[in-house]
Amino acid sequence: MLSRELLQGLFRYCFCLTAEQRSAEDLLQTSLEKWIRRGQSVEYSHAYIRKIIRNQFVDDCRRNSAIAFESIEEGAPILLDETCIEELEIQHNLIEHVFELLNTAEREVLYLWAVDGYTASEISQELMQPRGTILSRLHRIKQKVADVSQSSPHKRSGVRV
Repeated sequence: MLSRELLQGLFRYCFCLTAEQRSAEDLLQTSLEKWIRRGQSVEYSHAYIRKIIRNQFVDDCRRNSAIAFESIEEGAPILLDETCIEELEIQHNLIEHVFELLNTAEREVLYLWAVDGYTASEISQELMQPRGTILSRLHRIKQKVADVSQSSPHKRSGVRV
């Protein structure tokens, strides 16, 4: 019914929201069950399923009081060339560290921007938030990445951040 590639993309989206593999798996399963029960056609369904996932995530968080929600009124993927394995590991560790510093809203924007290739305007429409909010989140993400990469004296030594 759904291609493996689509399921992997949806799982990555869930993981960006939850930051935990098991929670992402549960979120994806619950959301797909809701989608199947509604009898929606597979055609043009990617955005619809992602909306179900996001709504389910918000519902779960509110139910569990797991995160503090940001008010809506508040405030390019890294291309790797042929790099040695050690440098890839260092970059992976840096990405993990930055990922831990981002809140849920920033992770979601980062996913849509870096993985799905959406523009700020498209993300704004997808999340039904002002474009300025999306741009400020992208700016904060870039600033966090810059701060972490500049303050990491071990980036060449291979030591985990």
